[in-house]
This record gives sequence, structure tokens and C-alpha cells, in this order.
Amino acid sequence: MPTWKRKTSKETLFCHLCQSCNDRVAAMLAEKGWRKIRDGEPASCNECMQKCALSVKGLWGAEDSVRYAACAACPDYEPCPFKGRHYC
Repeated sequence: MPTWKRKTSKETLFCHLCQSCNDRVAAMLAEKGWRKIRDGEPASCNECMQKCALSVKGLWGAEDSVRYAACAACPDYEPCPFKGRHYC
């Protein structure tokens, strides 16, 4: 999936987008200091994966056990196409 990354002095942020949303907002993200680090198409988009606990808490780069624990507590785990296994 198109994945963008932005480092600030306090945190590292990730933005996971479907191709349609990426096409729409890529220029704006680049202007705001985001850097595209991955291309591709996700299984779904919710503008886009920002409701995911791993995105909200910045856990995509965390250890497997941390990601899987966060996912296990997620009420949307079953239909989730990632289940903590797609990270930067």
C-alpha cells in the first residue's frame, strides 16, 4: 500500500493510503514534509487505516508481540486484512 512517513522531533508518523487516496493527496503530503516509503495497493481504505490502533498509536514498527497484542484487542480484527503483519 502507498505508505508515507514523517519524522518530527517528538514522533515518527505513518500514513497508509489506498491508491485512490494516494493519488488525491500525494502532493499535499509531500508539501507537508511526508516522504513516500512504499507503493502498492491495500486491501481496503478507511482514509486510510488511520482508525487502526497500530496507526493511531504509532506501533507499525514495534515488535511482533506488541503489534499482535494491540490487534488482539481490536474489535475489527477479523475483517482486518493486515492483522498487524504489514508494517514499515
